[in-house]
Amino acid sequence: MESLPQSIGSTCIYKKSERKRKMRSVVDHINELPDDILVNILSRLTMKEAVRTSIISSRWRYLWRGFSGCLNFDDPFTMANSKWPHLNLKSGPINVERHKFVNWVNQVLSSLEGHCTEELRICFDVFSNHDIDNWIKFALERRVRRLELDFSRVVYNFRFVGQYTFPSHLEFYSSFRHLTDLSLTTVGITGEVLEHLLCYCCPVLEVLNVAESSSLTSLKVSGPSLKLKHLKLNNLDNLKDLQLHAPNLLSFEYSGPILPFSFRNVPNLVDASFWGCFSAYIARNLCQHSIFLVQLHTLKLDTCHLLIGDSEYRAGRYLHDIPEMCHLKHLEIIGKPKVNDLIFCIALLEAAPSLYKFSLKLVSQYDYESYESVKTIKDQPYLSFTELRSIRVVELLGFVGHTANFELVMYLIFSAKLLEKIIIDPCSTWRVGTPAELIWRETAEYQSARRRAFELAAKFPLWEFVIP
Repeated sequence: MESLPQSIGSTCIYKKSERKRKMRSVVDHINELPDDILVNILSRLTMKEAVRTSIISSRWRYLWRGFSGCLNFDDPFTMANSKWPHLNLKSGPINVERHKFVNWVNQVLSSLEGHCTEELRICFDVFSNHDIDNWIKFALERRVRRLELDFSRVVYNFRFVGQYTFPSHLEFYSSFRHLTDLSLTTVGITGEVLEHLLCYCCPVLEVLNVAESSSLTSLKVSGPSLKLKHLKLNNLDNLKDLQLHAPNLLSFEYSGPILPFSFRNVPNLVDASFWGCFSAYIARNLCQHSIFLVQLHTLKLDTCHLLIGDSEYRAGRYLHDIPEMCHLKHLEIIGKPKVNDLIFCIALLEAAPSLYKFSLKLVSQYDYESYESVKTIKDQPYLSFTELRSIRVVELLGFVGHTANFELVMYLIFSAKLLEKIIIDPCSTWRVGTPAELIWRETAEYQSARRRAFELAAKFPLWEFVIP
């Protein structure tokens, strides 16, 4: 290979040296800033990025200790490897990983010197009560605005075994007056403690998320000065009583026992999500909740527990009693790829004249076609098959390519005259957002479903299909 002319080589060397000179100039200007401004800049980075700056120079070695941003202690890959060992993510036994995780959190928290912290997030399968008590104490002392404690178990069936109990000495919670967001998963907390926090200790709390708490048997969300806007209550198997009187509440998510609570005291609620058996209860009794449904902009339902037989569908039951949801913009359904379930979806679509987006997330790849007496959507005589006047976007997650999948897409194409985009993702719903997702997308099953999605898209070239 011929060498470059000397003039070109000299130009390249000059440009490199010029870039280095400019970089040194930028670093010099940054170093001229006072420590408090540098710490403020570091606090806008992630915690790990801030710690890495300690190698820049001796001056930067301890600047990260003033970090006041988001303290995010999370190790999803180790948790995933413990749940699904076949992923081979190279983590050790869970007891060893627990010890390493607790030491990591303690070491970082004991090194920090700031007076406040924006967010503290600790997510791992731990139940070291003494250490967790100290983490909560740290949050109190540093006046955190957002606190998330997620001690989800590697083995889901053990989620209530040895569960950490949130401290009940209520007099210490006055320091939570800056808290705007509280999330507790696999943390035992009583209704008394939660109500005290809501009414007296957290005057600016806007977001509350409680999941998998073995101690929560009753809860009253009420108060004249309640600022709560978003409430999530999930997998609360022991909950027996729930009272909602939250005039500022905008969104509500619930999965748990069927409870006879009313939605009359949530006048500003526009976003509702229901899962599990309670979702089936709502689906069966939509007419009884018409006052609250009519105000919703977003509705998410889980139909996996909606055990309605073919005879009930053929009789048109549950299809005529759906109230019109005139303000609904986004409908999301989690269900099985059964013709019966899809018929219920279509009935909901026809009851939402202002709907913009419809999302269907399929949780099973089993082909139910040969076991259903209602073989196709068109076999249901009680559907009106009216024009869907406003739907622009359709999202189908968990697409496999069974007859019911194809029928639904074709029905939407022919019925939704303003349809612009169809998103089809063959990835199974429960894997999305987990470390298992990337592995699944390499499997033969995924690739086969993806080919069928492209075959479907090729039949309708006038519509925009998005297939990951």
